[in-house]
Amino acid sequence: MRLLIVDDGHYVVEYMKHLLDWNTFGIDQIETMTNSIEARDMLTQNHIDILITDIRMPEVSGIDLLQHIHQHNLSTKVIILSGYSEFEYAQQGIRLGALDYLLKPVDKDDVEKAMSKAISNITKTRPAQSIAWENFDGLAFLLSLLGHNETLSKEYEGYAAFLRGRRFCCLKLESFSQEHESVIKHAVGDNLDRLVWVAGTRLFALVPEETAGELTIELGEVVLSLPFLMTDRNVTRQVFYSFFLKEDVYSEDFIRTFNHSSSCGDWESAGNILKKYDQICLRKQKVIFLMETIRYVYLTEQDRDTSETVDWIFNQLRHPDELSSTLMDRVSRIRNNKQMSIQTIVDKVQTYIEEHLSHGLSLDELGKVAHLHPVYFSKLFKQETGENVSNYISRKRLEKASQLLQDSELRVADIAQMVGYRKNQYFIQLFKVEYGVTPYQYRRNMIHQ
Repeated sequence: MRLLIVDDGHYVVEYMKHLLDWNTFGIDQIETMTNSIEARDMLTQNHIDILITDIRMPEVSGIDLLQHIHQHNLSTKVIILSGYSEFEYAQQGIRLGALDYLLKPVDKDDVEKAMSKAISNITKTRPAQSIAWENFDGLAFLLSLLGHNETLSKEYEGYAAFLRGRRFCCLKLESFSQEHESVIKHAVGDNLDRLVWVAGTRLFALVPEETAGELTIELGEVVLSLPFLMTDRNVTRQVFYSFFLKEDVYSEDFIRTFNHSSSCGDWESAGNILKKYDQICLRKQKVIFLMETIRYVYLTEQDRDTSETVDWIFNQLRHPDELSSTLMDRVSRIRNNKQMSIQTIVDKVQTYIEEHLSHGLSLDELGKVAHLHPVYFSKLFKQETGENVSNYISRKRLEKASQLLQDSELRVADIAQMVGYRKNQYFIQLFKVEYGVTPYQYRRNMIHQ
């Protein structure tokens, strides 16, 4: 699905872009715009599933975008951003069809709730006939059917609804040839050939029941499961795990495995996931747990490797303890990559602070360095470092002062100026709180060491 974020402030769109793990909501494309006129054109020319827009913008407002969507009968779901003083505008937006409104500064939990509401609304209103089969990812669809997370699976409910009433069989074929693969793909058709996978010397597929019968006659060597309806996720799971992984699983096994916790995407680190895995004793629960981890990795990685994922599911998952370390490494890499863009901003500002300690270093000044609104930057800095910006600046100033006291013969008053303190007495006070002695005593102690 495609998400468009529109705000005339560059800092807001950047903050929103990095606020959530959008993949967990089935968002695989994010567009950001600060020009609302161009945003209006994009809504007309491109299919946008969800729009998050500021309500007040020059030239074309969020209300104007809502009216544009209404006039052109677009299916885009809208979430609006507003300030406290713009409550009447927000109410007008709701009357025009906005699903929700969020007050600035935006809270992460509120955005998650609004997105869940939007996704739910999309799946209820989107007709099966509108499915774009050219975007159908068979492996993502399979992982959605097998996954623990109910919310994420909604992206693929349209496909399941389209297949409603048709029974499918799991298929496997050992030591297949290129000709075998071509025959099977041709038999299942152009759209469903994406439910055919190759892993090493083995071929796996989900095929319509009527096609399965034909393939048995034509190829002979194929092994088939009992037929099932994909719309029944519990039965789909039972058949899949039994047929491919030799495990009898039931819905309560998923509840026990995850202990009512959220999906892997909500866990803080690979270390936490590994700890959870180590607490599992039964093999089938380990397999269920790692299947969920595979789902998270596949749907989160931008450069997803389908063949590698297929090998994990159909070959390596039969030996869960051996596969677990590979998956934990991959989760750790994803987390690190995800943090890189935010960490780069924080690193840039920290370097700036250390090089400009004599400056006032206001939040406005640092916000400009980060290209973020000062309020958003302050939140981001605390989230990433665990420390308030002001505390960080104070700590760095006093560290620099202690270094100058040791390495130079500069007067205390001059050092105070160099590290950004205009009032000498205030500097001495802060220094004593941090180091337990005045700057003069500190220097004397260092000399006599």
